[in-house]
Amino acid sequence: MHRLAQVFSAGRKALIVYLTAGYPEPGVDGDLALEAIDAGADVLELGFPFSDPVADGPLIQEASGVALRKGMTLSGTLQLAAWVRERRQAPIVLMGYANPVYHMGYEAFADGLARAGGDGAIIPDLPMEAAAPLRTEMRDRGLALIPMAAPNTPASRLRTIIGQGDGFLYVVSMAGLTGDAPGKGAGWQKVASLAREASRLPVCVGFGIRTGREAAEAARHADGVIVGSAITRIIREAPGRERAREGVRRLVGELAEAVRRG
Repeated sequence: MHRLAQVFSAGRKALIVYLTAGYPEPGVDGDLALEAIDAGADVLELGFPFSDPVADGPLIQEASGVALRKGMTLSGTLQLAAWVRERRQAPIVLMGYANPVYHMGYEAFADGLARAGGDGAIIPDLPMEAAAPLRTEMRDRGLALIPMAAPNTPASRLRTIIGQGDGFLYVVSMAGLTGDAPGKGAGWQKVASLAREASRLPVCVGFGIRTGREAAEAARHADGVIVGSAITRIIREAPGRERAREGVRRLVGELAEAVRRG
């Protein structure tokens, strides 16, 4: 968790970049991860693909399907995290669904993430009432089980979520899927404000942020901004590896500059 703490204690807003492990193919994913970090990503979020990604929009669902067909697994994602860690010192967080983690085993997952040099994990479909066993294994190894909140999360539950979580609070910008456009005057801003008043965890917002302008606006109300689908789209539309790297470099650079201004 110390690398995450260092990011948020640096006195500026953070950019968190999501990439699907194994997409567009194993090997290229590592190159894109390094490109994102070098272009300004403060935290790398690696998604381990799953066949039923209930919170993901069409772009990330498609990326997960491609990655699965190319043989990417949770174990493979841990190997990718270890490969990136050998080359860069940015915090690495895994994001994915509870089923693969449960089948690997909570202890084995936490051990594997710690050995890979990871810093935490986000499991969107693991409610806090069921998360204690995994949280314990993670904390025992200095890893963060990062909590999530939505625009309609009641204040009392928000306080409990913040009290039990580690790393940072992931605030979902809307009741929708990744890649959907956030609504005007989104309720997440009130949730973010309440969470920042609690001042235990940094607050990062994600879902639907696509451009530098949107990132700068989101950063006004949060400690960090999370972007995934917009970067996945760049990779999907690129005609080859080098063009994908160029596109990721350009967009991440734009987002990083915008977030710093936020």
